[in-house]
Amino acid sequence: MMKLSTILAMISFSLYAGEVDEVKAAIHSSWETIAKGKDSGLTHPEGGWIATSEGSFWSFDSPQDNKNRIENSPNTLNFKPYHINVEIYGSKNDIAYAVYYLAGTIDRDGKVVVSNYRTRASSLMKKENGKWYEVGSHYSPMHLGSGVKFD
Repeated sequence: MMKLSTILAMISFSLYAGEVDEVKAAIHSSWETIAKGKDSGLTHPEGGWIATSEGSFWSFDSPQDNKNRIENSPNTLNFKPYHINVEIYGSKNDIAYAVYYLAGTIDRDGKVVVSNYRTRASSLMKKENGKWYEVGSHYSPMHLGSGVKFD
């Protein structure tokens, strides 16, 4: 009986680890795409709640709102995520909570306008049809770091 429970625990951990890796990959891919000035498509098709590091209030954004914020900004957000920690929840392992740090620069017309962008990030994500989507996100500048500038 002990062997069976050990095997089941290993299978469960393996499935959980795969979901964590998927979420981390989605976050990395999203910020790589955003650094190219393009929307990553990570926002849930029905939209999501966001509070940006510029100190904004919570707002519910559609995917088009998010796309406009990124693609219509004169600035390029050159951020990389670091120290991503993910917890998976839900009976179907379809809810993820991720916390991480973002660091990088913000450029405009080939010049750095923010040289020390550092912020804390948290994301609530939901998996639908095999893809992870962001349904909520919060970004807050770190001490001595600068928040985001969209215009």
